[in-house]
Amino acid sequence: ATLSSDMDKTDKVVAFLDECRTLELEVLPPEVNASEYMFVATDPRTVRYGLGAIKGVGRGACEAIASERASGGPFRDLLDFCKRVDSSKLNRRALEALVNAGALDALGRNRASLMLQLPEVVKATDQLARERDAGQVSLFGGGGAAPALEVHLTEVDEWPLSQKLAGERETLGHYLSGHPLDPWRDDLRALVGTDLGELDKLWSSAPQAEKKGWRPEVGVVIAGQVVALRKKGDSQMFVQLEDGRGRIECSVFAEAYTQLAPLLTRDRILVVQGGLREDEFSGGFSLRVRACWDYTQLCASHAQRLSLRLDMRMPGLWERVDGLLARHRPGATPLRLDLLLKSGEGGVAGVLDLNGPKSVRVDAELLDALRAQPGVRAVKVAISRPWAN
Repeated sequence: ATLSSDMDKTDKVVAFLDECRTLELEVLPPEVNASEYMFVATDPRTVRYGLGAIKGVGRGACEAIASERASGGPFRDLLDFCKRVDSSKLNRRALEALVNAGALDALGRNRASLMLQLPEVVKATDQLARERDAGQVSLFGGGGAAPALEVHLTEVDEWPLSQKLAGERETLGHYLSGHPLDPWRDDLRALVGTDLGELDKLWSSAPQAEKKGWRPEVGVVIAGQVVALRKKGDSQMFVQLEDGRGRIECSVFAEAYTQLAPLLTRDRILVVQGGLREDEFSGGFSLRVRACWDYTQLCASHAQRLSLRLDMRMPGLWERVDGLLARHRPGATPLRLDLLLKSGEGGVAGVLDLNGPKSVRVDAELLDALRAQPGVRAVKVAISRPWAN
């Protein structure tokens, strides 16, 4: 009940979702074939996301969806959905919000296909509504029934993860189906050794000698995405980092602020070195920043090796991958290729190391492009630690 009463306040929803995660409760995504206007507990361990928490979808639209589903059964596809729900309560903007929030995922192949289908479906259902109105008006004049509606529902490949997540943040105020750090998560953990869901463990495992004094601090290195910034005066900044597992507020003061200010921008992935403190106000932890690095810049400047696992049974894979690598030469980062070479159970793996003129420049563009290639099973970057020098 509390969650539903505050569902138009993004910060409250995020706090409740964090609490659900802490309590190991499952939060199911918004779904037009299952959700109500409010958040609803489907069993003692599960909560279904409320349609009313989607920005741009009003209460009237949510209740019209739930009412039609109750009377006519589940919606079969996007066309069926738009035909049955009152278009006066569900406009184009609300439909786009439902797609971006993932609430229509069950009605199509993927969100990219649903968004592509939307203009044609809306046009067709608007025409059907006009014909129905005309038919009602002409009942006394012997008008016929409106013809059956047929629309070809085009399907395409899904959007990149970053585009899906951007749509969720726009409509829900936060990420739900994943996190922008997901493609980098293993590499980041290998680099810093932890995530923001393990701050308690970091604190408790530190030597007691580090926890003495007026405001004890434990030296740590963490990583996360900048999700909020709050400036105080001309030489202080409070930065909230989040990684999908937890969040922490980092304070940047005086000389550190002057030096690091260009890196402190929203959505940037940062690796941060500093002093971890217990935060008596929040009951959690905060961090006083001593140094930080842009993770994508670290990939470019400190990458020691780029490892790719390639399924060579996929036609044309090597030509596509080699073309991407060629555009990032000359470079200083050697390659290790783990090749799946033969069809059949298990296949046959071979390892190939490339360096010298075959080395590459590692950057976010290359890593994103490689991960998007069908047949590229894994992309990993080994990065040296600048704070260890």
